[in-house]
Amino acid sequence: MFQKLVQVTEVLWGVPLTIFVVVAGIYLSYCCKFCQFTKIKSIWKNTLGNRQKTESDKKTFSTVLAGTIGSGNVVGIATAIAVGGPGAIFWMWLIALISMTTKLVEVTLSVKYRKKDQNGGYVGGPMYYIREIFGKFGKILAVVYSIGLLVLVICDAGFVQVNTLATSINETFNIPLVVIGVVLVALSIFIINQGFEKTSGLLKKLVPIMSVIYLIAAMVIILLNIKELPSSLAMIFKYAFSPAPVVGGFAGATVSAAISRGAARGIFANEAGMGTSATVYASGKEQNPLKQGLWGVVEVAIVSFGICTLTALLVMTSGAWSSGETGAVLVLRAFESVYGDIGKYVMCVTLVLFAYSTFLGFYVEYKTTVAYIFGEKSLKYLKWFYYVPIVFATLMPIEAIWSLADMAVGFIVVPNIISLIVLSKKFKAVFRDNEGIL
Repeated sequence: MFQKLVQVTEVLWGVPLTIFVVVAGIYLSYCCKFCQFTKIKSIWKNTLGNRQKTESDKKTFSTVLAGTIGSGNVVGIATAIAVGGPGAIFWMWLIALISMTTKLVEVTLSVKYRKKDQNGGYVGGPMYYIREIFGKFGKILAVVYSIGLLVLVICDAGFVQVNTLATSINETFNIPLVVIGVVLVALSIFIINQGFEKTSGLLKKLVPIMSVIYLIAAMVIILLNIKELPSSLAMIFKYAFSPAPVVGGFAGATVSAAISRGAARGIFANEAGMGTSATVYASGKEQNPLKQGLWGVVEVAIVSFGICTLTALLVMTSGAWSSGETGAVLVLRAFESVYGDIGKYVMCVTLVLFAYSTFLGFYVEYKTTVAYIFGEKSLKYLKWFYYVPIVFATLMPIEAIWSLADMAVGFIVVPNIISLIVLSKKFKAVFRDNEGIL
């Protein structure tokens, strides 16, 4: 059953869908004159390089990064290599280069078509601009997208994050997975219903610290294995276009597997084309849609060419990628190869914080989506469904977990990107009116 799930994912995220995402990205890049290549300096000046950026800008961008940076950038990329081989990273890079403008367009449109809520704040995202462009039929399409988003939230939070957390603890401390699942259900019910604000606030403070520790520790491992860097980079390009052979515990991979895993995991990591982080950007105070959109370009660059690439080089230069392990265990092996048990413990704590903070953060998105589809009164009953996948996630194979996540991504990427293409004229009008900032 699980193997069929993996096969379905490879078909879904095979050559046809990858071509669709790339071609759409190229068209959207054309709509903004390939600014991700031609206006790098201007993008920097309007985002991170802007000394006059407001506290609202910082808060919005920090919130987006906190939600984007997590186990998907670490465990997800490691799993992509373990299943699709080193060539998967090439396809991740390609998707990222193109997806910068996809994120630019969806964030810009989210700000343009956002609405004010009852409290005077802004709400926006794909469901709002989809509803806007298709009229009455758009309301139905918006619900369809929302259902796909709900599936993604459940797969990501309930399966991916929980599995990462559970396997990390099990591998490091040898605690049975079922026990971890039961404890996690009880803990999550208590935190979400009693101490959500305090716990999520604490995690928001701890995650950036652990992120820095992870980045520094990973760079040290790469530097200690610097002799392996040229061959690792060579494998990324070589096996993007030719099958990766059996190496050690690595079972080999076809070019199709490299494409499907690299493309799907690349979008899962930077969220470009999914529209998920666009909902956060839409809640910011920035009034210029294009200025807010430029932050999306920076986000994709930081996530894909920073953290994801660092993770890829970490598992490759350390030699862990061919160990036959996958998921969180693969990353733990890479750290253990240099730092021993201490490194494994530190990495375990880091992955647990990454995963659990994302799990708690997704509850807000879960509530929002459920309320949009079924109405606010339904939350009284449907809120309990959020905890159901936890126990299952601790027992399912990692390949099946990530295949579920990849399929969920595909379900929302297709309708969202189609809507971006339909709205491209609206975007070009906004781009022309504000091109002076570039």
